[in-house]
Amino acid sequence: MFSIDVVTNKINLVKGFLRSRVHSLLSEKSVHPLFVHFECTFRCNMKCAFCNIWRKKVFETEAPTRDIEQRLAEIWNLGCSIISFTGGEPLLRNDIGKLLEFSSKELGMFTGLVTNGILLDKRIDDLSRHTDALAVSFDVNNKQVFNRTRGVDAFNKVRKNIQQARRLGVEIDLLSVITKETYEYLDDTIEFAKSLELPIHFSAVDNVPRESVNEIDAKEMKVSGTSRILKKLEEEKKKYKKIHFESDYFKFQASGGFNNFIRCSSASSTISLKPDGSAALPCPFFTLMKIEKDEKLRDGLETKKAKTIIKECGKWDFCKNCSVNCMYVVSLIKNPYFLIRWVKDKL
Repeated sequence: MFSIDVVTNKINLVKGFLRSRVHSLLSEKSVHPLFVHFECTFRCNMKCAFCNIWRKKVFETEAPTRDIEQRLAEIWNLGCSIISFTGGEPLLRNDIGKLLEFSSKELGMFTGLVTNGILLDKRIDDLSRHTDALAVSFDVNNKQVFNRTRGVDAFNKVRKNIQQARRLGVEIDLLSVITKETYEYLDDTIEFAKSLELPIHFSAVDNVPRESVNEIDAKEMKVSGTSRILKKLEEEKKKYKKIHFESDYFKFQASGGFNNFIRCSSASSTISLKPDGSAALPCPFFTLMKIEKDEKLRDGLETKKAKTIIKECGKWDFCKNCSVNCMYVVSLIKNPYFLIRWVKDKL
């Protein structure tokens, strides 16, 4: 059974989506984004094997709190009411609590945040009060494998922080990336989630091409045989209902990522907000057009160049090698059948 808080969060997410649609369709303009993907910092205190953000080693100037709040209000006026705070590690921003509160309380957005958990104990009050969907990355309940995968000695700290948050009654989803190494300890990881009665979401290693950064060879880390993984997860879910995974996403990855059938629609559905307050098109990972922090978003999105990028999104060569989960999910807006199945996988 779900707790009341978890059910409420899921209802709020649906309400946020419907609110976005109504809000945006009432707009007189033609651009109707739904979501905000806010890379609030490129700084990170981990060096994960399957991530390339920390390898970028380019730390953009982070806009002051007030400037970001103004930008978020502008985004809300475009019709967005769902925001995901990502990074880098978002908890490294000193003003993350203020930005969450502004998004949640002032704008009424549905707020999500993913953290690696190292600073969870320092920020737990702000997170518990102003985050609708809080997720902590916890790939494996094995110290050696965890530390090797994450590139830092943080297993004990993260595990302790998760346990402490749970004792305080904070609702958390665990996110576990399945690699060749972590798969071998899948049972132990599930037992940890089960011991705390926490939902745990499993996904495969994303292939995320990113401009100016050498790509991570995701193929070397992936477990061979999608059907084998899905069969294992389906068996475990019979024993523990709070295990979540998206079978369609695993199959989407195995087929090579975005294609003509499921084409990336990040440019039309998502505002990719950067740490300095600028916005990028078509997606968080490649910039073919930049709307500067002092430019109006609506004006930028209504330009001929922006509309061309939105129309052509998913057709570029770099799109064909991408299978990142966050862009897959927003692209399901144009695939109602798979969107319904995605929602079902969350229940």
